[in-house]
Amino acid sequence: MSELTSLFEIAGLLAFVTVGVFTRIGAALFLVPGIGERAVPVRLRLGVALALAVLLAPLIAPLVEHSPATVSALVGVILAEAAVGLIIGLAFRLLVMTLQTAGSLAAQNLSISQMFGAGVAPEPEPTIATLLGMGGIVLALMAGLHVHLVAALAGLYQTLPFGEMPGAGELAEWSTARVAETFALGLSLALPFIAIAFAYNLALGALSRAMPQLLVALVGAPLLVGLGLIVLYLSLPEIFARWGVALARVLADPLGGLLGGAP
Repeated sequence: MSELTSLFEIAGLLAFVTVGVFTRIGAALFLVPGIGERAVPVRLRLGVALALAVLLAPLIAPLVEHSPATVSALVGVILAEAAVGLIIGLAFRLLVMTLQTAGSLAAQNLSISQMFGAGVAPEPEPTIATLLGMGGIVLALMAGLHVHLVAALAGLYQTLPFGEMPGAGELAEWSTARVAETFALGLSLALPFIAIAFAYNLALGALSRAMPQLLVALVGAPLLVGLGLIVLYLSLPEIFARWGVALARVLADPLGGLLGGAP
């Protein structure tokens, strides 16, 4: 009888851990680039999350001492796991937002920001932002994002235990640093296009003063767009190379700076 009771306790603990792992993985998969895009069916994401939870739960179960004794404790564990999953997914999602920010800034400075892009964002976005965002997702998947994500989800249970989440202060500091880094990198990637727009407007102002009767904006707009597209073609390798450095850093340590790693 005691053996049967022990078996039921182990089965209950394993089921509890599976639910918690599924919550963390499911929350992460709704934000991670690639499988977290709106074009991917929700059922497919949930199926992948369930498969990974069944795979990882036996590895995580030895790290959990016991199941929660009350419903409130169970809800607290589930909410903590969901929050951690969203943090992990956000760490990867901010990478794509970096490219989308750079593309939006470039399109705005090239005066083609009103062109719709049917891409990875819920709302219409500039075509250049769609191009960079989709290119970044492809590069991330080619770099083994899905494999590194599973390894990160399994490894983070050692530093971020099951049912626990970072403190509010650490989380706020990490979020602020990551968002600032996202916009800083996006701005730096768009600097060539900002420089082109600045030179164009400077030349346009001088030309309009010299020849007031000439419709300089009508003459210069095609030149600006054409020159911007040429610069985009030439700078794409450098843009993705610099973005790849940030991708490699996040793949190596998704929550760097939050768990004592390098920021």
